[in-house]
Amino acid sequence: MANFQLFGQGLEGYKWKNRILLFVAQDTNDDALNINLTAFTNEQKKLTDRDLVLFLMSPKKLYDQDRSKLNLNAKLIYKRLELSHDFEGVLLIGKDGGIKLTKAYPLTPEVVFDKIDGMPMRQLEMRSRKD
Repeated sequence: MANFQLFGQGLEGYKWKNRILLFVAQDTNDDALNINLTAFTNEQKKLTDRDLVLFLMSPKKLYDQDRSKLNLNAKLIYKRLELSHDFEGVLLIGKDGGIKLTKAYPLTPEVVFDKIDGMPMRQLEMRSRKD
């Protein structure tokens, strides 16, 4: 997997503000994708607390969490991420734009939340929010 900065593909408005969780499948109506997406959307408070936004991607299209099509080139993102077209899983993109986690389905929210909570930037955020 390339050390790729996803924000250069039109998501630059999220850099240093949000982490991105990218749900990937051949078809965004895929059962595994939707089961995993539902598990995360049921944790809205934890998503918000971690500045995490969700996107869905197939080899041809990219959507936001509400399934609104985004005007971004999914094919180019696949190429830049060096994703095989048969990959189905989740990519966690950090606030710096780097890939922090790549996992095939199924994936529980706890795995992602634990990964984020172990990041130095997140630990700083948690300390500063307590003050």
